[in-house]
Amino acid sequence: MTNHYERMLEERMLELQALNKDLAMMTAGHNIFGTLTFSRGFTESDKFSSSTKEKLSDDMHRGFWQRIDRTYYSKKAVAEGVRLSRVCFKHFGSSGTNIHYHFTAKANCAEFAILAKQMWLRSGAFTGKIEIENIRDMKDAYHYLAHEYVEIGGKSFDERTTHWDVSAVDNNKHKNISQLRRLLKATDVDLSIGASV
Repeated sequence: MTNHYERMLEERMLELQALNKDLAMMTAGHNIFGTLTFSRGFTESDKFSSSTKEKLSDDMHRGFWQRIDRTYYSKKAVAEGVRLSRVCFKHFGSSGTNIHYHFTAKANCAEFAILAKQMWLRSGAFTGKIEIENIRDMKDAYHYLAHEYVEIGGKSFDERTTHWDVSAVDNNKHKNISQLRRLLKATDVDLSIGASV
C-alpha cells in the first residue's frame, strides 16, 4: 500500500513540475492574486454531503466569474468568448473540507477589488471572505495556486472558470461608456444626474 501511495506522490510531483511550467505561461501578465472563501456554517455543516458542498461551491464560483465577465464585457462579447484573463484553482485546506478558491487575474487591481467583493457577496448565501491583492512575486503566486495538486490531483485545477489564452482580445475595444455604466451599477454607484460619487 505504501509503495502505491509513494509512486502516486512521485508521479504527482512530476506532474506538478510540468504544471508549474504551464502556469508560468498561463499567468504571464497577471497582476492580481485572489482568494474566495465560504462561510464556516457552510464548510463545517453536516447539513450537506461533501459532494453537495463541492457542487454548490463550484456553482457559486462559476456564477461569480460569469457576473464578472458580464460586467466587464457586453453580452455580445461574452457570447463570443471574451473573458477576463484568469487562472483558478480549488483548494480543500489541511482538513480536506475547507473548500475555497485561489486565482490570478489581469485587471486594474483597485477597480477589480471593489467589483469582486460586491459580486462575491451576491454569489450565494454561503459566501465568506474575499481577499484581493497585487501579485508581488509571480513565481510564488503560481506555486501557491497549485500547492494542493500533489494531494488532490487534477481536481484542483478549475478548467471551467480558467480563461488564460485571451491574447487576441483587444480590451480597449471594450472600454466604453457601456462598460463604465455596468461597472458603476455593479458597485452600487448612483448614476443619477447631479448625484455625488
